[in-house]
Amino acid sequence: MRSIYVLGCFVLGTIAAAAAGCGGDDEGVGGESGTGGAGGATSSTTSSSTSNSVTTTGAGGEEGDGNDSIETAESIEIDADAVQETLDPVDADQDFYRFTGTKGQVLYVLTDAKPEADENDPRYPDLVVSLLDAQGEQIARNDDPPQDGNDSRLITVLPADGDYYLLVEECTSALGASSCAPADGIENFDYAIGISSLDAAAADDDSLIEDREPNDEEAQALPLHYEALDDDTGYYTTFLIGDFETATDVDVYSFTLPETPASEHGLKATFLLSAPPGADGSGSTVDVSEITVFDAADLTTPYAKIDPSKGGSIEVPVKAGAEAEYLVFVKRPQGEVGANDFYVLLHNRLEISGREAEDLTNNLATTPEGDLYSFEIGGGGLVYTVDGELSEAVTPDADHYALPVPEGADATWKVSAFCGAQRHGSGLREFTLTLLNGDGTEIGSDYTATESETADLEITGVDLPASPAENRLIALVSAGTPAADVASRSYDCVFGFIPGAD
Repeated sequence: MRSIYVLGCFVLGTIAAAAAGCGGDDEGVGGESGTGGAGGATSSTTSSSTSNSVTTTGAGGEEGDGNDSIETAESIEIDADAVQETLDPVDADQDFYRFTGTKGQVLYVLTDAKPEADENDPRYPDLVVSLLDAQGEQIARNDDPPQDGNDSRLITVLPADGDYYLLVEECTSALGASSCAPADGIENFDYAIGISSLDAAAADDDSLIEDREPNDEEAQALPLHYEALDDDTGYYTTFLIGDFETATDVDVYSFTLPETPASEHGLKATFLLSAPPGADGSGSTVDVSEITVFDAADLTTPYAKIDPSKGGSIEVPVKAGAEAEYLVFVKRPQGEVGANDFYVLLHNRLEISGREAEDLTNNLATTPEGDLYSFEIGGGGLVYTVDGELSEAVTPDADHYALPVPEGADATWKVSAFCGAQRHGSGLREFTLTLLNGDGTEIGSDYTATESETADLEITGVDLPASPAENRLIALVSAGTPAADVASRSYDCVFGFIPGAD
């Protein structure tokens, strides 16, 4: 599992279970507070395992807990109460569960071990859940979900009728100690696991949508809809279950973001593939090669475009209301139809916390834009966020932001940053972030990073310069020649001042 410093909170939530906000659920899977939420350190959304064959004899403790192998797997029911269990010894125990499913059944496997206060708390197990077929072959797996946090959540479509098994392990047992946080710090070994069936035809909510053919052209677009949270502060994530029926199938959807609740700085639309295909991901036999978003009033040039197979996800500012309709085209790569060609997209409406407000003056390091949206994190750390645009009206446009150093920060503190542009669907290319000293002078090569189609823009845990000028840093964002076939020029950035170790 890969981890970086805490940078903020990117939340998609879960179907009829999660609110828009940081945190999760300490009531267990299926509890009234749900299992959604995210926050804390980010990590890889797929395991690093290269083997699809699972040992059928568990590695439990001396006495075992009765479900350490396929032969002794505990029965678990779909849409029933969650099962409460314990991993002991936590770094070696393997727990197996058996259930019966049908071909084409969409299942959502949820686990819960981490506390609500910190979904990455190292004192609790970092769970990995694997789906095995009747022969014990691994056909899907989840380490950490795309919503972040360490409680595994696997969404898959069963390839055949018959018996299946779930294997629950701590990260160290599943992936090896070198891929995980140290298991010797885990103090609580308990967890819960449950299976929900996602049936759009039987659902009584608006946050589950199933692909229906024909929807290959804009006139056939399937509209997405939204289910409000109980407190009306936002919306549950829309789960979009799709499949490619032919080698040339294209699925088209439409969406119009609700105007309420109102957002001072605007809204973003997000489309995130729940997991990559294959036995170490969702279990699908096909990739999604392209997702494009068009303004329905202009179908000549995509507003946003990404290749999910390279790690991209749509996260772009959009208009809301009845007059602001958008179309989404989901495409597969060339090739033959596979045995189980499905995909699951997670879609939501996100409020923008803080937006670039001084485009005409922040082009210079001498006049950086200040007063960014900020919030405190554990230990006295501070995070700044901003959504901006590199306007083609200013040539070349470059935005500067002032980042005041938190009170009490010293040389033990670290600085981290993350930005998304091309990998969030924008037409910006070679998007670059450089952290400058408070007077606009360069600090060093470790304080700059550039995004590509296959690599995130990250500056991770660099030293806070001693006595920074004007007690601040300056973030400079710039880009190369933008793509002519994508209209958006948006970007989003998060900057974090992280307290040093005690």
